[in-house]
Amino acid sequence: MSEAENRPGEACAPPARKGRMLWIPAALAALIVLGVWGPNLLRPPPPAWTTYTSTKGQIRRVVLADKSVLRLNGASSARVVFEDDDRRAALGEAEAAFLVEPGRRPFLIWAGDREARTDGGEVNILRQTTQAGATTVLTVRKGSVRIYPVGHPEQAGDAIGPGQQITWTDGQPQAAIRKVNANNAFAWETHQLAYDKAPLGEVVADLNRYVARPIRLGDPSLATMPFSGMLTLEGETGLLRKIEMVLPVQDQPLAAEIVLKRLPPCGFKNCDRPKKRKADPLVQSLLKLNKPPAAPAAKPASKSVTPLPTQPSLPQP
Repeated sequence: MSEAENRPGEACAPPARKGRMLWIPAALAALIVLGVWGPNLLRPPPPAWTTYTSTKGQIRRVVLADKSVLRLNGASSARVVFEDDDRRAALGEAEAAFLVEPGRRPFLIWAGDREARTDGGEVNILRQTTQAGATTVLTVRKGSVRIYPVGHPEQAGDAIGPGQQITWTDGQPQAAIRKVNANNAFAWETHQLAYDKAPLGEVVADLNRYVARPIRLGDPSLATMPFSGMLTLEGETGLLRKIEMVLPVQDQPLAAEIVLKRLPPCGFKNCDRPKKRKADPLVQSLLKLNKPPAAPAAKPASKSVTPLPTQPSLPQP
């Protein structure tokens, strides 16, 4: 037996050195991958969105991380996230008011297919589904807001300031801008709803954020009927009575909902139209006291009667 056969370990030595050399390229590749992706692996994950919700009839106030204030109307939901470059909020079908603190990062609000950008101020956003589609109404009370398509801040878009309101519908390029009393848009914060020629369909959608039984229009044509007035959130009965005093509608309470119907035309025998309330006697007496006295009626001028001339009597034969 040869000497090499007595040392089997030495015969296997050269292949072992060759195997160790094969790890060098793999180690270099691992170092390259670590150098490229290492910073990403060590970077913290992106901040998560925080969701805030409110139940029907609830008005919720939230102080955000940057000291801005979010106020949610009933049955609303909003998501908020704070990133390195900006502050963001997103709305579904909801109504929310933002009191944005000025800062180095802009505040962006997503609503449908548009985005609103402000550096500080106070805005109210109402987003709901109407007959025209998913509609957003944004009202500015303080500061300025620029609205542009989502993801395209380079576009000029529309800019509005205090006392202005912009309305847009998803999928439609044009938006309507008008001057308004901005306080009316924020009236819900004091448990009131103020309207100036608002479509009845929008009024009913607002009321459904508060009432226990949903309100439905029995006739779709009622949705465009304009309503003006102030509604105090004092229960469904009081709200409906105030609407019925202004518009020719009447409510039909059912077990699961309340249906608003158009008043039928009055006939000679039957009329379902609510009777007018009699004026208060005290108010009538005050009106009489404040009424200026009537001027005395002028006496008719006496007519002068001219006597007829007398005819001479004829001589008797």
